Amino acid sequence: MALKNMTTIMALYLTFNLVFLGFITAQTPPPPANQPQCPVDLVDLKVCVNVFTNVINLQDPANILNPQNQAQCCSLLIGLGGPVAALCSCELARTRVPGVANTSIATAQANQFLKLCPGVTSPPNFRCN
Repeated sequence: MALKNMTTIMALYLTFNLVFLGFITAQTPPPPANQPQCPVDLVDLKVCVNVFTNVINLQDPANILNPQNQAQCCSLLIGLGGPVAALCSCELARTRVPGVANTSIATAQANQFLKLCPGVTSPPNFRCN
């Protein structure tokens, strides 16, 4: 009889351990604190989203770059400075243009976009994360 009670107690003990360990390991880890992010909300860079999309899709004749939008976007990026502007353009590439998950493609598109604005350059060897 004592052996049956011991088996039941051991089964309950193992079940509770598995449940609690499942809760502990199922939590998502916090994002890395050292990963830089664009300090400007991308909603505030709405004009840059349109310009970015047009720059990336220049092969399409329907996409004509609006000089007024380009000037507004470039003034925003110049105000941010080179490294921050490069970081924000990477976020534009990742979040606003569908299908850009590859880091090298996002970096190429961000650099192509930054070349549009005179005075805004990305840091040497800059890569989108």
